[in-house]
Amino acid sequence: MKQSLSSAGRLARYGGATAGVLAAALIGGPTVLAQDGDTPAEPTTITMEAQGKRLVFDGPETVQKGDELRIVNDTSVRKYGPHTFSLVKQSLLPDSGKEFRQCFTPGKICMEIAMAHKFNPRTEKVGKPVVNAGKRGWDRSFNGKRNGDSWYTDKKDQSFTRRVTAKAGTTLSFICAVHPDMQGEIDVVDAE
Repeated sequence: MKQSLSSAGRLARYGGATAGVLAAALIGGPTVLAQDGDTPAEPTTITMEAQGKRLVFDGPETVQKGDELRIVNDTSVRKYGPHTFSLVKQSLLPDSGKEFRQCFTPGKICMEIAMAHKFNPRTEKVGKPVVNAGKRGWDRSFNGKRNGDSWYTDKKDQSFTRRVTAKAGTTLSFICAVHPDMQGEIDVVDAE
């Protein structure tokens, strides 16, 4: 998986907006039920984790269309703060120190993600921990004009699972809006 790494110290640069996101509540993800005689497949998993002082998304390079994709927060919220797993059009991902620092300003993708999650800077609360913008499942990216799919987490060991509904051949690029240099991508492939 291609990934961009974030330092723990970067969290302090994002000020009150980052601190406020810590207070939000989170709902759980959907349950996958087996049909008669079926055994539910293990979901493909992407983990939010610290590797030294860097924060990364760690997971496979591909996922099959129709498979469950689980996102797991494996970081200390006290040390690193909350995260989002937000699908974003690749060309909108920040890729320099200046762009990382400006990502949470009006007109930038991290602010767009915060608004979709109904982040209130006055109360420092997140009103909508799950944003489902396309079909039910992981399929739609924030593109600067419309919302994409996103999940907010503020507790270690939280996870969220949903089906990949994007077309095979699609590359899903994603970002943590709280740590904008924490990025990754996963290719959607046909089921075997």
